[in-house]
Amino acid sequence: MQESDTLATTTSLCLDCLEAVPGQYETRGDGVFLTRECPDHGTATRQVWGSLDHWEWAAEFGPNPEYDGDLTVDPDHACLAVVEVTEDCNLSCSYCFASSGPGGAHRSDEDIEALLETVAAAGGRPIQFSGGEPTVRDDLPELVERARNKGIDHVEVNTNGIRLATEDGYAERLADAGVTAIYLQFDGLTSETYEQIREVDLVDEKHAAIDACRAADLPVVLVPTVVPGVNDHEMGDIVRFALENRDIIRSVNFQPVAHFGRYEQDDGRFALDEATRLLATQIETLDPRDMLPAPCCSAYCQIGTAFVPRETDPTGTADAVEESTACDCAETSTDADEFVPLTQYVDDQLWDALSGMVDEDDYMELLAGTAAGEEWACKTAGCCGVDVPGGVEGLFDEVVPVSFTGFMDADAADLDRLSNCCISVPTTDGDLVPFCGHNMTTGDGAYALRNRHDWGGKDAVDDSPRARDSAEAYQSEETAPDGGCPTDGCGDGCD
Repeated sequence: MQESDTLATTTSLCLDCLEAVPGQYETRGDGVFLTRECPDHGTATRQVWGSLDHWEWAAEFGPNPEYDGDLTVDPDHACLAVVEVTEDCNLSCSYCFASSGPGGAHRSDEDIEALLETVAAAGGRPIQFSGGEPTVRDDLPELVERARNKGIDHVEVNTNGIRLATEDGYAERLADAGVTAIYLQFDGLTSETYEQIREVDLVDEKHAAIDACRAADLPVVLVPTVVPGVNDHEMGDIVRFALENRDIIRSVNFQPVAHFGRYEQDDGRFALDEATRLLATQIETLDPRDMLPAPCCSAYCQIGTAFVPRETDPTGTADAVEESTACDCAETSTDADEFVPLTQYVDDQLWDALSGMVDEDDYMELLAGTAAGEEWACKTAGCCGVDVPGGVEGLFDEVVPVSFTGFMDADAADLDRLSNCCISVPTTDGDLVPFCGHNMTTGDGAYALRNRHDWGGKDAVDDSPRARDSAEAYQSEETAPDGGCPTDGCGDGCD
């Protein structure tokens, strides 16, 4: 066994029961490991970061929260509230944090009303309708309208895109109802990737969904689940695809696979620093440390940058970038290779200052490319003396943020960080609770934290056989009236 040195102590969770136990971060070789000891289940150690050097560098950005026994999310700290409206889905994926599938139950109208009231009472924080697959509900546009009428201005829909691709006019219906962005499951550009992760080839559907959103002027965020050895080699191509389609794709949020809900197997955590190093090998202009920690919950939860046209130099410090006296951003860069990370022009101190100005709900608007996000970017640039030729307003349409979100599974369970989570789930009791805690599962599939705290949702991962026939039916010509569920294969949960 490698020798280890203790870096820090924390309160962790036992892998088997998710009870709070003492934990400590340790170095072994060049990696960072989290060790915890449960009186009932013994000692367990998991690697959580690939490089000690990168771990220490990220720590300089903070914040450094401390667990005080409370796992609710402060309303002012919530970037997003994920409102799960159904356990039903028109796919049965190999990887699914919600462990949903065909035949799952819809959330009751009364429950959804209570969840939206929780968010409205928290100040109308941005929400994301999720599931399951929310578009299998015929009343989703009405739910969006209901949310907007409660003063919730930013409403995303988290979707696999099948209904957007297969039902004419559906994207327009969502846009007209008040959806501000589509959070599109987008794991890659090849059939093989979807067959392994989603158990069916969805390449054509993904492109059709994006085209439908373009026609409806509905911004898209690409959301790839990244599985080592399956689609991690496609990350650079996904960024290039986003840049080439930046008229409608506003950002990319890579999500290295976390081991909660349903997953094929646990081969160890795909740490954010390892993921960024791999992405940097696929994009010539990117250095791993161009991906800087996000301003919200922890330096170890989300890191990112934004790609901008190479001729842009907002601080006037880049020697290799030619000066530009004007910026007609609608016509400048058409080649994705002509984009560079904005963080190359921003030192760590300026980034820290910019991050400190971010109100959490503005952060989601910025990633989704909405008008509110552009307003925040312009205000921040002015306050910090960032000079963009032609103005931030013109540049905004050319910027594509790229980020990694490292969801916390039991392997990485740290209650200090979990207590400062900014991605929340509303409860019917009026609380916002941490998304990762709500979805964290034990080794045998129990959603132990949500069960213990009565947060709602299913008790355990559904271990029923996957309905591959139901998923594959989406490749047939038959489309149900609700735009996604085949009439013979989606179970009793379909509308």
